[in-house]
Amino acid sequence: MKQKEISLLSEFLEAIERINSFYLANFIMNNPAAKPFVFRGICDSEYKLEPGINRKQKDRDGALKLEIENDMYLSWGTERGILKSFMQEASGSLSLPKDDYLQWAEYAQHYGVPTRFLDWTSNPLVALYFACRDSSKKEGIVWMLHRINYEALLRNNGNNKPEQTVKQIINESIKNAADFKYPIIYAPYFVDSRMSSQSSFFMAWGSEKKALEDILSEEKYWMDLPERDDGSCSYAEEQKSNVLFKFIVYASEKKTLLRELDLVGINERSLFPGLDGIGRYVEKKYHFDYDEAIDNF
Repeated sequence: MKQKEISLLSEFLEAIERINSFYLANFIMNNPAAKPFVFRGICDSEYKLEPGINRKQKDRDGALKLEIENDMYLSWGTERGILKSFMQEASGSLSLPKDDYLQWAEYAQHYGVPTRFLDWTSNPLVALYFACRDSSKKEGIVWMLHRINYEALLRNNGNNKPEQTVKQIINESIKNAADFKYPIIYAPYFVDSRMSSQSSFFMAWGSEKKALEDILSEEKYWMDLPERDDGSCSYAEEQKSNVLFKFIVYASEKKTLLRELDLVGINERSLFPGLDGIGRYVEKKYHFDYDEAIDNF
C-alpha cells in the first residue's frame, strides 16, 4: 500500500505537487486548470472509505460469548425507507420534487442521515483539516483519489450507461434499485454555503458494498510518490490505472497542523460559515492544551 507520513503542512503540499506532476490529468496535453484529484480526511485511521448506510458495528453477546456483527442502520430498515422517513419529516421545510430521490438524498446526507454517499473535497487543505479536527489520540488519514483515472476505470468495468447522466443513474438506483456496481463520484448540488466552502464532491455506492480501499486493494491501483521532483511523469498503464494514495497523520502532529492550517485560512470559521462556525473557531483558538504548550516551549 502506497502511503506517506506527514507532520508539516509544507510536506503535505510538496508531496501532492509531486504526485500531481507525475500523474497528469491528460498525458498528451496537461491542462493546468484541470483538477484531477479529490481528497477525503478521516480523523481515525480505523474508519474505512464507506458510506454511512453500509456501516456495520460489532457487539459482544454476553450469553453466547461471541462477537456479533450487525448492520448499523439496515438492520432496522432499508435505504429507501430511511430516506422516505427523512422526506416525510422534512417536507414542511424543503420544497423538492417528490420523485427527485437524488436531491432528497443529498439533503439527507448534509443533515446527518445515513445515505449511500461519502463526502470528498477538491481542496486538499480541507481534507487535512478534517483528518486533524477530532480524535487527537488517534492517527488520521488523508486519502487522495485520481478522479479522472477512477472514472476511466469505471467505464472499463462496465459501470457506464451512455444514455444517462451520472445523476440520472444514481436517482434511478435509489428509486427503483436499478443497478450500477462500483461507486460513482460527482459534484453534488450545493445545498448551502458550507458545501461550497468545503469544495464538496460526493461518491455514491452501487451494488458493490465493500469499502473503496478494499475494492481497489490491488497494487496496480495505487499511486506512487516520486522520489524526487525531476519533471518525469508516469506513462502507459501506470498513467491510466493508478488512482489512490494514502497520507498518514500522526496523532501527535494534529494540533500543529491545525495551527498551520489556521494561518492559511482553513478553520472552523471558513469551513462552517455562520455563527456556529465562528463560535467553534474562537473556542479552539483560545483552548489551552498543556501538552501542546510544553511541546512549543
